[in-house]
Amino acid sequence: MFRIKKEESLLSFLKEKTTLSGREIKRALENGACRLNGKIERFGSAKLKTGDKVTFHPPKKMAVGTLTVLHQDSSLTLFNKPSGVVSASEKGHHLVHRLDKGTSGVLLMARTIPIKRALETLFKKREVKKIYIAIVKGALRKEKGTIENKLGKKGTFQGQTLYGATPNGQLAITHYKVLKTVKGQSLVELHPETGRTHQLRVHLSELGHPILGDLQYGRDAVFPKEIYRLCLHAYRLTFTHPRTGKKIQATAPLPKLFKDLAF
Repeated sequence: MFRIKKEESLLSFLKEKTTLSGREIKRALENGACRLNGKIERFGSAKLKTGDKVTFHPPKKMAVGTLTVLHQDSSLTLFNKPSGVVSASEKGHHLVHRLDKGTSGVLLMARTIPIKRALETLFKKREVKKIYIAIVKGALRKEKGTIENKLGKKGTFQGQTLYGATPNGQLAITHYKVLKTVKGQSLVELHPETGRTHQLRVHLSELGHPILGDLQYGRDAVFPKEIYRLCLHAYRLTFTHPRTGKKIQATAPLPKLFKDLAF
């Protein structure tokens, strides 16, 4: 552990104290290797003040996640995306929707432009059923319910846009069900009807139960030390194949962290 003696950025401080390059430090930060005053800090631009406490434990080898195939045919592919990987088109594929970088789980891509357009239409018509699993802080008062409001841009944090409830925003609807509550944490199943940017993260945060590891919408919360990522997982995607008319369903197994924390 380091105790800060002068004001400077976290990145500058770690460059002085380690032999890692700036890129290696940033990657370590993204993987939850640093805590500032007991809370995970993923931004190298964070300002350190005299008296702050910094712990930094980068993994010896920082693996770069890769997509794995859950289902594939001549028209489309459903991948399992690891947390920390940016949603981007794979070779021979076209991205149909996106998952936040920190979110893991089912990611759908089209293999032709006509199929991409058809799938995008299914999303717009809300004909793609999505199930997410999240671990949130605290015990929810109700075992199940629906959050419905309008979401829009509310500000910025560390250069990233923040969203929240606003009268002039877009309609956002999320259905939730508590699966289990253990030691001040709840495992929650989420069914978003709409697909607004950061919808699930905002809805849970504004409900008073931020998703563990959410450094944007839960930045004032203190998360367990085991948390090194955003605990949001796109568990299942179900839709009618636009070419064959058959029901397609893909499930991405829960990551180990979810099982360790919630079961």
